[in-house]
Amino acid sequence: MGLALLTCTSACSDDDLRREFGAESFGTGELEGGAGDATGDGDGDGDGDGDPGGDGDGDGDGDGSCGDGVVGGVEVCDDGINDGGYGGCLRDCSGFGPRCGDGRINGAEQCDDANSGTSDGCLGDCKVPRSCREILAYDPNASDGLYIIAPKSPALAFATNCDMSTDGGGWTELSLPHLCNGDLDTVLSAIESAGTEGIDAMCRPYTRDGGGDHTYVFDVIFPPGFESFYLSAHVMKANAADGDTAEIKPASFVQTDWNIGYGQAGDISFGSADDAGPVVSYAALLSDPVGCQSCETALPLDPAGPYLVGSATTLFRVGWGEVGGQSEGWYPWWSGSVYLR
Repeated sequence: MGLALLTCTSACSDDDLRREFGAESFGTGELEGGAGDATGDGDGDGDGDGDPGGDGDGDGDGDGSCGDGVVGGVEVCDDGINDGGYGGCLRDCSGFGPRCGDGRINGAEQCDDANSGTSDGCLGDCKVPRSCREILAYDPNASDGLYIIAPKSPALAFATNCDMSTDGGGWTELSLPHLCNGDLDTVLSAIESAGTEGIDAMCRPYTRDGGGDHTYVFDVIFPPGFESFYLSAHVMKANAADGDTAEIKPASFVQTDWNIGYGQAGDISFGSADDAGPVVSYAALLSDPVGCQSCETALPLDPAGPYLVGSATTLFRVGWGEVGGQSEGWYPWWSGSVYLR
């Protein structure tokens, strides 16, 4: 009957309306009592008082209309804009537009795997983490373990260990396999050249002179940057010719300048390429000298560090050198890892 009333208000006379509904229910313009209120009176809440407290749809049921910014009735969403844009609602309020978590890469998203996990290379905010530090910032409850990160580019992700507990956590492991397979970029540079230099199939840099002196640096580029590091299970290896000896003598020489890798003996050191010299070295930590043709020597501390570098940097550096008339040199990073944060 409510629909008939709305139809006749512009086409029928008062007498017609009285004949249709009865004189007792027509007069003030509002329907009084009983079931008549269920059809609404046009003021938005069905009470006939003309106040704005209703939903504006004429039946007082609160379901609103698509576009009013209020989810009601069969609407799935209603943001008041409903343009189907990223993170918004479709025009007919029947569903959401593209958004983080829908399993499709949209807008500025780097990834979207439709879950909130942190170890699979896609965070819940649809970003690919560049470091373990970024993962911990997203999820302060993240635990130690294997995570996928992409320091260089979202398209170049790899799995590595994250230390989420040492000294507040957020440490990214860099190990040898990632140093020559494209995961990270590295640069081997001669300050004073040796006759033999290179990087072997296991990503280990090495040198051997032919009876002279040499100084080298090996830089690992870590785009997210770091301010501190520590060394884990780090081992170096002597690389002298048969019958010759590579030596580190803590009492004779400790490297403090990247440009000078030897004195009365050699050394192997670690730090930031943006600093003038290393933060720590084998000679600084060893209590006894090392002298051999091809022996392996572990750092006496494990882990060694953490150590702060001078300022935030993207360049982790290993430096080394050797001196003397023999044919001698080093594998400065034979095994083990460095953790950056």
